[in-house]
Amino acid sequence: MAGNADGARFGLASCVAATDTILRALARVSERDELAGLMNAMTRELGFRYYALIHHDDLRGEPADRVKLLDYPAAIEDRLIGEGIWRRDPVLRGCVFAQRAFRWSELPGIIAMDRRDRESIALGANAGLNEGITVPYWSLGECMGSCTFAGTRVPKRAKSYVGMAQMLGIFAFQAARHIQTGAMPAPGPRPRLRPRPRDCVVLAGRGYSNKEIARALSLTPRTVDGYLTEARLLFDAHDRTELVFSAIFAGEIGLAELSRRQPE
Repeated sequence: MAGNADGARFGLASCVAATDTILRALARVSERDELAGLMNAMTRELGFRYYALIHHDDLRGEPADRVKLLDYPAAIEDRLIGEGIWRRDPVLRGCVFAQRAFRWSELPGIIAMDRRDRESIALGANAGLNEGITVPYWSLGECMGSCTFAGTRVPKRAKSYVGMAQMLGIFAFQAARHIQTGAMPAPGPRPRLRPRPRDCVVLAGRGYSNKEIARALSLTPRTVDGYLTEARLLFDAHDRTELVFSAIFAGEIGLAELSRRQPE
């Protein structure tokens, strides 16, 4: 029994020492290439092949105020960022509801998965992203982000690394933010909803129809439609689902505001 306890303490000590070494390295990093090298090493240490440090926003081009550091299969990166599929991506949507780091295999218990979600997961798996761990990153008043480690030869081992990924992912994203924006905090989200369109988006997120929103806000359905159209244009969203998640990702509305209530 004592031998088992000593072994457990030794294993924990080794884990703590390794984590401390990585966290110290993340605290010292000051260049993008340096962080990329460190992310590659961390990813391999956790048993994965790919990583992504990203803000949940339109990352086409090289936005100066957004984190975009990833090593993903080219086809997946082009689909997620180049084609603008990020708003509907099941992993990024899962970040909204998860309270901690999560494995992709846990997604069916975090969000309602539809056919497109299952196709997206299958497409990633075919490209080598068969399992992953994603760490949501929230900072008050800022756009949401995440750190992901994905693609492993032994998916069942991912569960053992969730705790370490949680710690490393948060510190890695903070390091990326510091490199991207300098010592000053990152600027707030660019899109800003006006009060009435924001009210309409919140109620749409609760599942209200335009008529129910109009009744709740004492507006006409046509006015509600105009406000929602204004909001969709602001976020370049194609439908209600994209609109609501875009507003959440941008920090414009909070998840707690979307709890279903009966229309008045």
